[in-house]
Amino acid sequence: MLIREHAENYIKSGLVPIPLSREGDGKGTNIEGWPGIYFEAQQFGEHNNIGLNVLLSKLKHLDWDSHNTLIFAPKFCKSTLEGGIIHPDTKKLIVTHYYYLKEGSSGDEFVKRNYPNGKTIAEFRVEGNAVVEPSIAETKLFDNKKVERQWNKQGKPIAVSDPDLLKNFNKVCLAAVLKDVIKGFNLPVVKLVSCLKRYCQQWSDDEISYFVETVVDAIPDDGIKDRITERKKVKSKIKSVLKNWDIEDKKAAGYESFGTHVGLDKKYCRDMFCWVGEVPKEGTVDDRKTIIDFTAGAMSEDDFHKEVHRSYLAAPLICDVGLYILAGRPKQGKSRLVKDLSYKVQNGGMWLGHTVAQGEVLLLALEDNADSMNLDIKAMGLQNKKKPITFVEQCPSLERGFIESVKLWHEKTNNPKLVVVDTFQKIKPMGSQKTKNANAYEVDYHYLSQLHIMAKELKLCIIYVHHLSQADRSHSWDKIMGSTGHQGVTDAMYMLEREEVGNKGTFKGLGRNIAGFEMDIEWNTNQKEPMTFQYVGDSFEIKTKENKREIFKAMKQLATDGEIEVKPVDVFKVLNFVKQNEKNTCHKNMQRMRTRNELLEGSKYGTYKLAHPLNHYDNEGNIIVDSNF
Repeated sequence: MLIREHAENYIKSGLVPIPLSREGDGKGTNIEGWPGIYFEAQQFGEHNNIGLNVLLSKLKHLDWDSHNTLIFAPKFCKSTLEGGIIHPDTKKLIVTHYYYLKEGSSGDEFVKRNYPNGKTIAEFRVEGNAVVEPSIAETKLFDNKKVERQWNKQGKPIAVSDPDLLKNFNKVCLAAVLKDVIKGFNLPVVKLVSCLKRYCQQWSDDEISYFVETVVDAIPDDGIKDRITERKKVKSKIKSVLKNWDIEDKKAAGYESFGTHVGLDKKYCRDMFCWVGEVPKEGTVDDRKTIIDFTAGAMSEDDFHKEVHRSYLAAPLICDVGLYILAGRPKQGKSRLVKDLSYKVQNGGMWLGHTVAQGEVLLLALEDNADSMNLDIKAMGLQNKKKPITFVEQCPSLERGFIESVKLWHEKTNNPKLVVVDTFQKIKPMGSQKTKNANAYEVDYHYLSQLHIMAKELKLCIIYVHHLSQADRSHSWDKIMGSTGHQGVTDAMYMLEREEVGNKGTFKGLGRNIAGFEMDIEWNTNQKEPMTFQYVGDSFEIKTKENKREIFKAMKQLATDGEIEVKPVDVFKVLNFVKQNEKNTCHKNMQRMRTRNELLEGSKYGTYKLAHPLNHYDNEGNIIVDSNF
């Protein structure tokens, strides 16, 4: 059938076709004023594609732009006029467009829904043009390839009331998002049912049940052995939440709790539930209690026995997923330390004596400029290494595009591993309306939580650099500048401390998923890896060896003076120990040395003596005879 004949058939059906150009994406026209023109069949030629004028045809057009919507559209929307595309590989028809008659003169506005990463989910259109059979045009579903358009069913579109159509469109979009974020069928399902019951008060319980079960059915099995049994459990959880909803004070979690659990940004999660219901404005106090059925939402037996392996960015110091802080005083080498880590991850190798996982790195050196970065990289001997994506001086702040920018980098990167933010203060919004009445802890927690959620969502290691305060705190981690929000939100904390004069320093860490450590490091000035920190050894082991050596020297001196059996207090005096902590450490070390037979008990209680004659020790107190000692 010729293009002109197709156009004539559309006109006879009461529709308004548009001649489109096959050039470009195949969807456009250069005819000025086309939205108001009723074209005749003679105006179409074989060089044209055909579009339908949605407004003049009195249509509503649902455009499914993502693969997930193709799963859910038939579940929630019914139509008699469906258009689609021919799969570029299988040559089978995929229904991607639903058309409905517009009732009367009323209509809805254009609606576009997006995924958290900004990609289009679907469009609800009441104007513009829709490309139809027999056209060949680009499609978003297959990387903008040009594919053939074809009808699935012939006939007039059914009349559907405006509210129902938009409601069902939004159900499809919500389900499309949920399919990708819900992992596991326990607590996520309970929280989802609770949110729908709370915000979608026009939905019946059967409607909620059908929606949730439909979403769960579309989620991949992910190792579930008995899908039928699991589905029964899901139905039981749904029933339990709905049954208990009307019981006094039995109210369940809202969008914030759900978003945190599935790794969705709080604002996006709120907007998402607004598609299908009414969510109280941000800042509105919701006096309904958050009570969940722990028996229904508890971890299953399979959850406890599932094999999970912890993986590392730098084993065993830094896990490969999470939010981490590196703190230290100004000019102690924090920036050099994270630059070194960034290049080691980008290229592979060892960092501070530990193996790192290789992958792509985003280095936000926001206190540098191009010249200082250039000089640093040359000074560190890294100029010939593969460079991470590096951004200097300025970048968007949190809630002003930072999250979206990182997600864009993540989307375009083959193997994203690490994001370094140097420093946190450079991306922290100042004077935000959202935090104007909050205290310091609430402000830090608010912004850092956004980074933490993103790290989990994207499976990234995010390290931000921060400073120490001037205050003298008894607990070393309390020296971190700002509130304890930094300690509360982060998965692990790291601190760099360097001596004021000299090349020595310490690097220590403490966290949820790592063993606490403290290592001695040294500022390297050799030619191989100059101007970087190098691993010296475990601080405790080094300190213990130094203490042992000092005790041996003191014992040898006392033995030379004729005091063979001595008390710890005698050793204190020789070592000029005056602080109580020094005395306690020395006493404990002498007890440990006795346990390991490095010292012997004297004949009197509380005394110790050397295990070997004096001539078996060198001037430093080291054993020079018994190699097995």
